[in-house]
Amino acid sequence: MIPTPNQNRVMALDIRTRSFGFVMFEGPNYMLDWGIRSFRHGVNAVKIPAAKKLLVLLDEFTPSAIVVRERETKRGTKKSKILTTIERQARNRSIQVRFISRKDVNRAFVGFESNKYEVATALAKQFPDLASRLPAKRKIWQSEDYRMGIFDAAAVGVAYFTRRKPVTKRADVPVEHHPKTT
Repeated sequence: MIPTPNQNRVMALDIRTRSFGFVMFEGPNYMLDWGIRSFRHGVNAVKIPAAKKLLVLLDEFTPSAIVVRERETKRGTKKSKILTTIERQARNRSIQVRFISRKDVNRAFVGFESNKYEVATALAKQFPDLASRLPAKRKIWQSEDYRMGIFDAAAVGVAYFTRRKPVTKRADVPVEHHPKTT
């Protein structure tokens, strides 16, 4: 039996070729869990496939939605295979899959959109539990730290909640009254 999804839980994913970062949100301001799951091949191969690692997370947290940043992927690549697996498993569990554009992520972090490290620093301030995971700012010749997958996933989750906020009328804006003409 598949458990019913929790309406407040959202799983944000950052899919890479050898791993995926995830953040499990309980509403826009609280994170239940986060981490990186690796699925390398070759000499340092990870024995558990990516799909199984994803299923464990889905079964454990039963989110109501999965959010993934849109990326340009070619058919047949490892990323597209993982996305296909995510979509199939989500459909089997009645979980919505939402794709968030880079533009939506940039809108959620106005002023930080030019620098990935600044976005990660802003996220570490918003979610203090992530502060210990924030890698040092990298030099241009260094490769990206694998922990940035957590922050990329968190950014997608924050963008999802920012995009979903309902538009409300502001109380300080006067409403125009038009006199009746007879």
